Amino acid sequence: MRSKDTKTTIFMYLPYECSAVEEYLDEMAEKGWLLQSIKGVFFKFKKTEIEKIKYSVDVLNRVSVFDHKDSDVALEYREYCEVAGWTYVCEHVKTQIFYTHGDKEAISIHTDEEEKFKLVFKASLYNMGIQFFLTLLLSFNLYIQLFVGDGGFVLASNMGILSIVTMSSLIIINSGGFISFLIWVIKVRTKLKKDKGMNYSNYKQVRIKSILRNSYGLIILFIFLKLLIFDTTGFNISFLIIITICIPIIIMICVRKFIDKKKHSKNINMGITIGSVVVSIYLVLILGIGSILFSSETLQNDVPTHKFNLTTKDFGFVGNNDESPYINFDKSIIAQRVDYSGGNDSNYLSYTMLQSDYSIIIKFYENRLLSKLNRSGANLLEERTKLPNNIVVYSDSVKRTFVVVSQDKVVEIRKDFTNLSEEEFLKQIYEKLFY
Repeated sequence: MRSKDTKTTIFMYLPYECSAVEEYLDEMAEKGWLLQSIKGVFFKFKKTEIEKIKYSVDVLNRVSVFDHKDSDVALEYREYCEVAGWTYVCEHVKTQIFYTHGDKEAISIHTDEEEKFKLVFKASLYNMGIQFFLTLLLSFNLYIQLFVGDGGFVLASNMGILSIVTMSSLIIINSGGFISFLIWVIKVRTKLKKDKGMNYSNYKQVRIKSILRNSYGLIILFIFLKLLIFDTTGFNISFLIIITICIPIIIMICVRKFIDKKKHSKNINMGITIGSVVVSIYLVLILGIGSILFSSETLQNDVPTHKFNLTTKDFGFVGNNDESPYINFDKSIIAQRVDYSGGNDSNYLSYTMLQSDYSIIIKFYENRLLSKLNRSGANLLEERTKLPNNIVVYSDSVKRTFVVVSQDKVVEIRKDFTNLSEEEFLKQIYEKLFY
């Protein structure tokens, strides 16, 4: 964003990259832009006469994330820096930003490199802790979605695929951040032992990382919005999902503004923050459950019935329960999934068929499905049949649960039919679903 006298840029950094921020602000000053404020990742500048300005971005670890803006600790520190010849600009979480004119004498704020390292390390450790906790949650969620169940729902849902790609990418990005931070700590500790100055990431390195991260974020956002609009769940559900995602962000922004305005104590602010997190989780759960129920109802009304080539009627059974069987259909860019169940207590059929043109998807789903069923006690074993050689059949000992696999399909079948041989059953399965 830019007007004649103001300019807003995006810049993301961690406390141990504070020297890169100084370098960036010095460069902007040379172009005639003086920093006014920082809100999140947005740096706001105002037009000024081009002059040589030196910035200092200082990490004040004694400031808590639960402190309101302009806390007593921050005010005391600013007074000390202003006496030393520095002009206060703004604060951003644990950083305090000052500047001085190039021709003006100013005492260096930090003279002890060891002490400065401890401050920066502690402040960065907080950010790393949050990222580490987020990475653990994402990894656990990813494991649950892909390896605890059969993964079929995720594979047949565009939103599911996007969530997997997004979580995997965030895990990789955060892991890279951990490694980068550890390398920085090791390098600094080594230099301090040799009585050398601290080494920070420069502006060029942080800028490249920021451009890559922002570009990736915009791509994910574009794909996300596109899939929300064109996903089979429909626009109403997509809108509900967007609201669900935005609620925690909106609540935390409002809470932050309230804390800065009212200037309560740290303990009260902590209670307000924790309470807002609980409310956010509650609202997300309520809306999440609502979207699931709403999507189930919508899918039941809009299922393409021609996708269901096999029903209980194909086995000679016609009953009241089969007039309104449970049917469900999902389709993504890599797979489609059909769910069907119908019949009564004595004649029952249910199956889930996943179809994909990608052999790796079929093999993954086959392995996950067999693992899930065998963990539940089905003990499926491959058996010989009269079906073509490219059709693999697994079954349990009582011949009620089957998994039939071809090059592009995996079908899980549960049946309970009287007066029907296994050979006749599998032949009908093959002719209706695979032939």
